[in-house]
Amino acid sequence: MSFFQAIDDKFFNPFCCRNREIYFECISQLIERSKEIPILYEGDARNTLILYLQNCQYSIETENIGEEIGSGRTPQENASVILRYFRACGWITPQEIGRSGDNIASVSAYCRKLIDAIHKIFDGDANGAITNHIFSMYEILQSSFGKDSARAVRPYLNILVPLVENECDLKNELLVLKDSIREIMRAVIQMGDANSFGQFLMKDELLNQFFNDYFFIKKSGLIPSYIAGIDRMLRKLRRSELYERMVAEYQKMENVGEALAREKIDRQFGELDSFVNLEYQQEIDYIDRKINTYYNLYSTRMMMVLSDNTNLEHELNRLLLFLKDLDGEEREQALLRLAEAHRLMSVGYIGRKSIERRRKVNPHRKNVGLLAEELPREEKQRLTDQLLTEMPDRYSLDQAEKYFNRILADRREITVGEYAVKTRADATMIAASMIYSGTAGFSYEVEIGEEMVETEAAQISKVKIKRKES
Repeated sequence: MSFFQAIDDKFFNPFCCRNREIYFECISQLIERSKEIPILYEGDARNTLILYLQNCQYSIETENIGEEIGSGRTPQENASVILRYFRACGWITPQEIGRSGDNIASVSAYCRKLIDAIHKIFDGDANGAITNHIFSMYEILQSSFGKDSARAVRPYLNILVPLVENECDLKNELLVLKDSIREIMRAVIQMGDANSFGQFLMKDELLNQFFNDYFFIKKSGLIPSYIAGIDRMLRKLRRSELYERMVAEYQKMENVGEALAREKIDRQFGELDSFVNLEYQQEIDYIDRKINTYYNLYSTRMMMVLSDNTNLEHELNRLLLFLKDLDGEEREQALLRLAEAHRLMSVGYIGRKSIERRRKVNPHRKNVGLLAEELPREEKQRLTDQLLTEMPDRYSLDQAEKYFNRILADRREITVGEYAVKTRADATMIAASMIYSGTAGFSYEVEIGEEMVETEAAQISKVKIKRKES
């Protein structure tokens, strides 16, 4: 089935709205929140969006997404509208009451994959990505030769395909690294004062990310050994029985002949071999040359900025040639004049705090803690009884019976839809009646119909509640 047949027709609509940045950040916040708790309920999702909208750096433009959203409305109202819009577009699963009585607001699988892919493609934070791909390739190959390896069961899907995917991702990361140095050099050329240089060095995240990744690769002695290990294990894999099993698996999977399957797998092995032995080193050498160019460019540009775009080396050379042609007396006079041109601009001193030695902290000091005495059993029982008395169960059997006594009054039965289910508490009481139905102490029976009823609180089954025969 096609991807576009499996998703909602409105699935991509939030990316075409005026507030698309806000919707993207909102769904990203919900995905991150769902990683912290077992089930994301609608209340938690709404609170997450309210907190984001209260601190949002974007201005919310007024637009109609089924309901009106805009900066003139409160964050609470906007959060509710956004949640309903996400549910209508298929970004959040349909309404379903969870154990807490609140609607579940899980992010759909397709939406989660789409947002993760966008973050992976466009986020600038790529620290460690290159080395992670190298480590992954090494670990895949190493595990494939292990005794009773699970990867050896389906070697094409579990060994060769992940290797090719990591190799493609590694190529992309190297291209990002090359583009980063180009951006850095372009930014250096455009700087016109020394203050800009300082701010660039201190605050530019691109510069920090680039050099963190680059210098880790260059300084770590592990990377060349890992590359050599990958090359060695690739040759071993190609000569092993796993290669023949890959060919057979590809034949069966793609329904092609042996010759075509062998040609396809040989091309993939050839690409891996070419990258590991040739392209990777070429890319790293290219980046090395660009780094040297960057340092030369930075030095030259810094000197030009500090000298007000004057080539000091050229001017000093002219001065020395001029002094060389003078006789001794004139040269002395010229040097005296040069000395008078020097002017002291500022004086500073080093304080005592800069050179004093700090005392070492004793790592073997005993930790200080509070003594916790064990409560006696009678005290624990008293506190438990007190807690249960002060905080009774709102949905207990007695509470549910009192609730339906009030709802039914003098009637013998009632159906959901004949009375208003306005709040979450009303919906939870209906769920409680289903649980207590058939219990000896409960005076009502519950029949669950196949139809669904849309209420103010949620969409629930058409339930009939009737008194038991006395």
